[in-house]
Amino acid sequence: MNMDKLADDVASLLKQAAAEIVMPRFRALAVHEIEEKSKGDLVTIADREAELWLSPRLEELVAGSRVLGEEAAAADPALLDHLEDDLPLWTVDPVDGTSNFAAGRETFGLMVSLVVRGETTHAWIYLPVVDALAVAERGAGAFWRDASGIQRLDAGRAPISPGEQRASFYVRFMPDDWKAGIGAYAAGVGSATSFLCSAVDYTNVARGLHDFVTYHRMLPWDHAPGTLILREAGGVVRNIETSEDYAPRTLKGPHLIARDEESWQKVAEEIRRNRRG
Repeated sequence: MNMDKLADDVASLLKQAAAEIVMPRFRALAVHEIEEKSKGDLVTIADREAELWLSPRLEELVAGSRVLGEEAAAADPALLDHLEDDLPLWTVDPVDGTSNFAAGRETFGLMVSLVVRGETTHAWIYLPVVDALAVAERGAGAFWRDASGIQRLDAGRAPISPGEQRASFYVRFMPDDWKAGIGAYAAGVGSATSFLCSAVDYTNVARGLHDFVTYHRMLPWDHAPGTLILREAGGVVRNIETSEDYAPRTLKGPHLIARDEESWQKVAEEIRRNRRG
């Protein structure tokens, strides 16, 4: 398998899906083209059509591979069992940040990863509004491609002082004790912003524009791509309670993502302390 060609082929597919299926629906969705899969969880015609278009084309790129797409898994949760297989598995989030997309906000993206025997080997995040792509291969670094060219991603170091930190704290699915611990820490940070989009959260941290994010629900299409990109940029994605690194077979947290190891340790310890009271 030619890895450089694979990276370019998937990037081309994401850009084509965005250009032909997603962006023509942006700020042009009819009411009947937006549905609620569950309370507060939206899906649009763009999500479904982009996933259906991408899935067979991705499977053609790697022999014996299969796709685990967000919308297919919503219809048939048993598809998550494929995470336990050793066959190459594509995770697909056809429109990450669907609520933003449906509301006409620009913070959404398309995300794909390739998982082999439970480990993410390749990842792509495409932000079509700004025509920017983050791509990573395990052990080979992460890169950002936009109109200015290609640059290697380096998340850098987060500020030590909470008052200088920029973070996003998602606690909707957290148990109450972790909500309390995270909420206490969040009260002291300099800037807390909720983009409601993993594609934006992970690329912002990998680019050094954001310092921390917390998550609890760790569905693979939301987190496998961004985790590899961030790790290859020097960042950390780890369970706060167990200190175990995230893996695609992990489905719940609490997880903290951070720009660097030292800041992860400091913030995780503060959250744990606040949780205990």
